[in-house]
Amino acid sequence: MNTELFEKATRLNETLFEQFGKAAEMQVNAFRRYADVTMEQAKKVSEVRDLESLKSLTGDQAETLKSLSEQFTADWKAWQDYFNESREQIQKVFEKAPEAPAKPGPKTAK
Repeated sequence: MNTELFEKATRLNETLFEQFGKAAEMQVNAFRRYADVTMEQAKKVSEVRDLESLKSLTGDQAETLKSLSEQFTADWKAWQDYFNESREQIQKVFEKAPEAPAKPGPKTAK
């Protein structure tokens, strides 16, 4: 019983480590994408010098917002997929039957 519990705990730790690694990677990638968009927009705002450049900026902002909306939707779907995968992986840990040690067969006398 203790061996089975230890094996499940080990599998659970491995699964959690793997899933937390995926979550961290997803967060870093999302942060990088949104930070890049923010910096790009800040640069464009700082370059506004006249009415024409302001009009151009507002047109770009509409495209940026559309792009961000699509990215938010994609990120939300990715997180939903991640949570579903994590749940399935954790369930598998507890569903796996422990491997029984091989029992030696009867010895034959020579």
